[in-house]
Amino acid sequence: METGTTIVFRLTAHQQRRFRIGLGGVAVIVWSMGLVRLAVTDRLTSTAGIVPIVVLSAALAVVVAIVSRMQPIVVLTDSALHLRWGPRRSEIAWVDVDDVVIRERGVGRRVVVHAAGRRRVLPVPLTGGSILSPGPDPDLDHKVELIRAWWRERRSS
Repeated sequence: METGTTIVFRLTAHQQRRFRIGLGGVAVIVWSMGLVRLAVTDRLTSTAGIVPIVVLSAALAVVVAIVSRMQPIVVLTDSALHLRWGPRRSEIAWVDVDDVVIRERGVGRRVVVHAAGRRRVLPVPLTGGSILSPGPDPDLDHKVELIRAWWRERRSS
């Protein structure tokens, strides 16, 4: 068994592009809803209606910029499985892992780690099918087998 080795899982380039497009689509929907609200309350026709549009646009731009930087990452080390997604971070020691399975819901597939009586869904690797999901990862099965191999080799350490 090698020591000092790490493996990092991220969204694929295609998934990252699709994630940004989906995020932009959600921002446009939210912006449109704000615009409709201003129109319905008759605040759009006055000159003061421009300020809320600018504020809404700026707020959405900031949120999109922040969220687009928060890419999910899973790092395999000799001692543990490290999960990161933006400010959220957690760690699962290999000795605590009971099983690594694939959860399938429709066309979406996610990796689930059973550890210490809890189930933890990994942020990556994944394959999603909804319009806002990151999309397919053709190497998902290979990546799951790699995670299982690391777990088998390191669970008794």
